[in-house]
Amino acid sequence: MFPKYKRLNTKDVLFLTKKKNYFSNWFFWFFYIQQYPNRNYNQISFHVSIKYNKHATERNILKRSVIKQAEKLIQQWVLAKNQKIFITLNKNKIPLLQKEFENIKKKDIILRIQNHFTQSFIALSKHLWKFSTTSSTSEKNS
Repeated sequence: MFPKYKRLNTKDVLFLTKKKNYFSNWFFWFFYIQQYPNRNYNQISFHVSIKYNKHATERNILKRSVIKQAEKLIQQWVLAKNQKIFITLNKNKIPLLQKEFENIKKKDIILRIQNHFTQSFIALSKHLWKFSTTSSTSEKNS
């Protein structure tokens, strides 16, 4: 679990979703903005919609497994600058996710969702690096 200062509060989440600066990959949507200059860390939160499953225990299993994987990936991968990132499931692909996890054991569900998240997070970090390098070169040309 991330320490409290590394989690987003409600105000940040609302701002990120209204700004609509997002990246989509596999089953995940990543809403992001650059962190304040005086903060040298990332802030991340994750949400699983009730559309995935009405039982909170099932949603929490998914959420905890993704958060655990995010902690590992943040230690390994360096994001372009520090970011505020809100992660949620792609609501259009929830039926596909439910179908994939239909008759699978809990341990296998955790491993698969972590694998999907890893691929999506790596794609996000590459996107952020590409975005930060293009914006920095355009600033230099101005």
